[in-house]
Amino acid sequence: MGTIVALGDSITYGFPYTPELSWVRLTGAELGITMLNKGVNGDSTAGMLARFNRDVIAYAPSHVIIMGGTNDACARVAAETVETQVRKMVELALQYQITPIIGLPVPCNYAQDEAYLDLYRQDMRDYAIAGKLTVIDFYAAFKAAKDSLTLYADVLHPNEAGYRVMAAVASPVIKNIL
Repeated sequence: MGTIVALGDSITYGFPYTPELSWVRLTGAELGITMLNKGVNGDSTAGMLARFNRDVIAYAPSHVIIMGGTNDACARVAAETVETQVRKMVELALQYQITPIIGLPVPCNYAQDEAYLDLYRQDMRDYAIAGKLTVIDFYAAFKAAKDSLTLYADVLHPNEAGYRVMAAVASPVIKNIL
């Protein structure tokens, strides 16, 4: 197993904290593996695609976790556009013999944004099933929490407990592919 790159937005980065408290670092530490955090605050799937060469391919990782969409939802980006961008990232990964993993974003506590995110998640699930891709379902973990609102620092971003929940979901999935 080589390096794993986690490509995403502020929820990958670990906002409102630093990457030291992110699910990416927590997962890597728990499994004793190298995980590079390439989360960028405020990024969209278009931005992730634009920096894919620099932030993923340049590191020649064995795997990439692609998780985005929250900022697209805030900007009301059409589901077809987000789906196309995610597909292009998966195709680029495969072209460079990098195994793609799809991360399903955590719920958003703005109803209008969540409606968009729900469409994105469904497209990502369907695409992953069709392509036999591994999925890390961060969404389901938050929905299953007894009081999921206690997992947020604000209406979008997990708090420290939320990032621990994300790591608890990611770790067994990644361990299984090791």
